[in-house]
Amino acid sequence: MIGMKTTAIGIVLVVVTGLTVAGVFINSSFSDPLQVPPPVEPPGDEPEIVTKDGLEAWAEAIYSQDFMPEIPEEGPPFYTVIWLNVTNRGNITVSYFHAVRVTIYFYNTDLPLVTLDLVSNIQYFVWPEIRLGKCADFEYINVRNTIFSLTIEEGTLLYSRILTQWENGGEMILTTPPSALFYTH
Repeated sequence: MIGMKTTAIGIVLVVVTGLTVAGVFINSSFSDPLQVPPPVEPPGDEPEIVTKDGLEAWAEAIYSQDFMPEIPEEGPPFYTVIWLNVTNRGNITVSYFHAVRVTIYFYNTDLPLVTLDLVSNIQYFVWPEIRLGKCADFEYINVRNTIFSLTIEEGTLLYSRILTQWENGGEMILTTPPSALFYTH
């Protein structure tokens, strides 16, 4: 009798463990490891100021779909421009502050539209340092060697979550206020 109970408990444990592992595997296959996670609450109309490691930063974004001069076979390319404002309120100069990637969300949801890699829209000879008490502005665009071309209705409100990093492993996530998608005609 004790042997049968032990065997039954063993079988139940194996089945539960197997189902748990399968669930984790299936769930992880659907999640994007590069996605910048959504905020706890949707953003307001003003830029959200984030402070971390002596840096104070905020971001804004615009979104567009290009219908000119003609629409490529893949569809109209989707573009984003991101502006970052960073003030150093700490006690050390910060080097190589940069935006890595952005996940764009539909406004008032945590439903992601796309995650895109970012590249500086300004070509620096030497990457700017952010000295004590100073402010720096950066401009980024999505990497355009691959085209994201899902057609979205003009005027759709979107917001972004931007992963930023700087020397010595520092990072913060910035959230932009909502902005309406516009078409270039």
